[in-house]
Amino acid sequence: MSYFPYDTLEAAVALPNRLKPSPNAPVDPSKHDVGDIVRSQPPASARVKVPKKSETTNLLKEIDLFTALQYGTAEGYPPLLSFIRQFVREHLHPNVPYAGGPEVILSCGSTDGFSKAIEAFTNVWNQDRDWIHDREGILCEEFAYMNAIQTVKPRGLNIVPVAVDAQGMMASGKGGLTDVLENWDFSRGRRPHLMYTVT
Repeated sequence: MSYFPYDTLEAAVALPNRLKPSPNAPVDPSKHDVGDIVRSQPPASARVKVPKKSETTNLLKEIDLFTALQYGTAEGYPPLLSFIRQFVREHLHPNVPYAGGPEVILSCGSTDGFSKAIEAFTNVWNQDRDWIHDREGILCEEFAYMNAIQTVKPRGLNIVPVAVDAQGMMASGKGGLTDVLENWDFSRGRRPHLMYTVT
């Protein structure tokens, strides 16, 4: 701890009321200037100060540089994991019927988490040694995040695009989810058992 060249970490953080959310439906920019929405409220912020060493003995509330800058547990930084788990259970998915509510897993970012999920839920397929009927697939929006596609390709998965509209992936209609699955061509491999969607 004595070798860390920091005594505290301080920041000014934005409070939730700082920005108004933009509408979900497309709007006429001439009627709703985003700049006006942002300027209509004065900036609201607060200062946060993280000490070098916390006095608490509760690991879930021990927010300090000494703990954060060390190698931690495999699950991730305990106060962060505890906060995110509580937030997910109380606000994002309060009605999930699992005992204790849904669980969360921390990752280094979206591509890292996506990569781990792909490894957990799929098998590698190689056209030089494996039967086509063993090839697994993944459904995705026709315009997908390129890093996700590049993560899936080396595993030999069949990447199956689904048409989108203004609301996201289409459930029905030409190129929609129902159309893709009901008219599945098994010469391309198994019907996909995973879906990657952003919208």
